[in-house]
Amino acid sequence: MVATSFHDATSTVMIRGSVTTEGEQEYGEVRLYPTRMRFVTGVARAYEDDFPFELSHLVKETDFEIAINQINNTMQDYWPCFLCILCGYGCCPCTLGLSLFCPNFCIRDAEQYVRALLTRINKRVCFERAGVEWQLERSCGKSWIQIAYPLAPKKPALVRNCAVLVMQR
Repeated sequence: MVATSFHDATSTVMIRGSVTTEGEQEYGEVRLYPTRMRFVTGVARAYEDDFPFELSHLVKETDFEIAINQINNTMQDYWPCFLCILCGYGCCPCTLGLSLFCPNFCIRDAEQYVRALLTRINKRVCFERAGVEWQLERSCGKSWIQIAYPLAPKKPALVRNCAVLVMQR
């Protein structure tokens, strides 16, 4: 299953925390959707590797490519073999779904290792300094890589700037 790139459509603004204050940072998010086979749990074998333009002012493209390639390689390394998936899905009606536990063990390990990798990626200087945070999100048979990034600080209103200038004189 090939997912289209939704970098433009799903880039939304979110504010961390429930109460907003004057100095609180606003965050945008980019979602990287699955590009290869998904399991019943929603975890995919690989995710989009296109560089989102929203991150271009924060992170180098090479750093992004290294990170997403490591994520995709980890998923592929721990993904169950074709025979295991075939037996899991093929025997599913006869075993009332119990045969899916076999591939699920491998996929659960893959998800665990990717989450550990994402914590290491978030600690890299290039992402930590820029305030970029990677997460693996899962919901109702779907999964995606979510990248939260700080938005540029908004410019204060022109009236406020004029008032400050008058007070300084």
